[in-house]
Amino acid sequence: MGITLFQFKPMFGLPNASPFCMKLETYLRLAGLSYDVVHVRDRPRSSTGKAPFVGIDGTMMTDSGLIIAHLERTHGHIVDGKLTLAQRAEALALQRLMEEHLYWVIVYMRWADPDTRGEWRPYLQELLGLPSFVTPFVSRVAQGQVMKTLKAHGIGRHPPEGIWQMGGADIQALAHWLGTRPWAFGDQPTTTDACIAAFVGNILHTPWNSPLRTAALKHTSLVAHFERVMARCFPELAA
Repeated sequence: MGITLFQFKPMFGLPNASPFCMKLETYLRLAGLSYDVVHVRDRPRSSTGKAPFVGIDGTMMTDSGLIIAHLERTHGHIVDGKLTLAQRAEALALQRLMEEHLYWVIVYMRWADPDTRGEWRPYLQELLGLPSFVTPFVSRVAQGQVMKTLKAHGIGRHPPEGIWQMGGADIQALAHWLGTRPWAFGDQPTTTDACIAAFVGNILHTPWNSPLRTAALKHTSLVAHFERVMARCFPELAA
């Protein structure tokens, strides 16, 4: 089975500055599946207009969760096969917390927080390969679009202190759930570990200083978990 992973290029010492891309590539490494990488720029040419997406024997698939579910089915559940039904329910709830709520606090941190505007313009320029003279215009347009999306979601209608409080509660919930365990379930990492590491890493190891990063740094168990996943799956990047 030939797998081609389409995703953004690595940045900030992370496998990817998109938690969804990082989650999927971490899963591929946990599963021991061979894959090729194609780096995308601008709007990804997938059916959803988002990355990551994959080509599997010529068939294109989108959404990191659906891709992982497909690979689990077709490879004998090599990563999550030992999970009980109750553990699968916990894993799904944690995934939704990160991908449907914490993610939007990260989006706010990167694109909408007025205290970090000077930090995300260089990121946007590098990500899209923009000429420097174009970046200010593109960044204003991008920020406007992100603000509309955040308001449509609902989280963007809150004042900054409320957004940071909600994100901090998400981080605290993850840390308290994980506790002192080395892995989310049992003695081997699962897709849940890939997801936690991707989101925690994209809070800790990017240029944006914020109350969300401060909240994450308070939980040494999450920091240690991220470092464990990096050492196992991305030794070429692990410090």
